[in-house]
Parts: sequence; C-alpha cells; structure tokens
Amino acid sequence: MPWYAPFIRALRAGIYLATHVLVAAILIGAIYVVQWLLGYAGDPKLFDWIPIRYIFDAMDAGILITFIVFGTIEAVRAFQGNTPDL
Repeated sequence: MPWYAPFIRALRAGIYLATHVLVAAILIGAIYVVQWLLGYAGDPKLFDWIPIRYIFDAMDAGILITFIVFGTIEAVRAFQGNTPDL
C-alpha cells in the first residue's frame, strides 16, 4: 500500500459527500421553486384536507434524511476502501 493511499480514500470520501450534498441541494431547490409557484394560489390543500405545504415539508425532510444516511454510508465505505477503484 503506497503512502498516499489514506489521502486517496479521504479524497474519495469527500467526493462522495460533496456529490450527495450537491444533488440534495438541487432536489430541495426544485421542490422549493414548485412550492413557491404554488404559493401564489394561496394555501392550496390536497383533497381540501391536507395543506400542500405539509407535503413539501415532508419531501424536504425525506430527501435530507435519505441523503445524510446514504451519503455517510458511502463516505465511510470509501474511507475504509471498500469501494471499487474509480
């Protein structure tokens, strides 16, 4: 194992985390834009029962939780060297 192998693994882990953060930010930004556009309609409700705002908040939370969990798992795997070479 060369002396720079830990640095390569750390770089790979950082790339995984940065990629997950970027994709999550794009998805949350897209959700925010759609929510903002629907905001002009007042406070729309799904089936006149659930405010659309709650659904968008749940989507934001779901995306954040999913990307935090899977991003961390992938970064740990990359740091341990359990991923195939890029």
